[in-house]
Amino acid sequence: MGVIGTFLAAAGWRGLKNWIWIAIVGAAVAAIWTFVAIADRRHENALEVAKDAGAIGAVATGLATTLDQLGDANNAEDNLRSSGERSAARFDQCLLDNRDKRTCERYRPAP
Repeated sequence: MGVIGTFLAAAGWRGLKNWIWIAIVGAAVAAIWTFVAIADRRHENALEVAKDAGAIGAVATGLATTLDQLGDANNAEDNLRSSGERSAARFDQCLLDNRDKRTCERYRPAP
């Protein structure tokens, strides 16, 4: 039996002390492992939250830009519909440049 076998097979009070030490060391290893696992999971969660926050910020910025562009497009369309942008020359040029003639209706001079 080797040293470990003798250590584990000791009888009486000495054997009980050996098993108590094994339990203490095992509990310490389990506590350290649990602490490391919890710290690692917290770190992973923090990285995930930071990544999600960055993605949300990028989406919000993109949506704001899109809304600004839509507002500009609506203003331009209102300007076309209400001002002198409708002319025979623009309508004719649009007919030459586009395949779909329906897109040129916005330039057709008002009767």
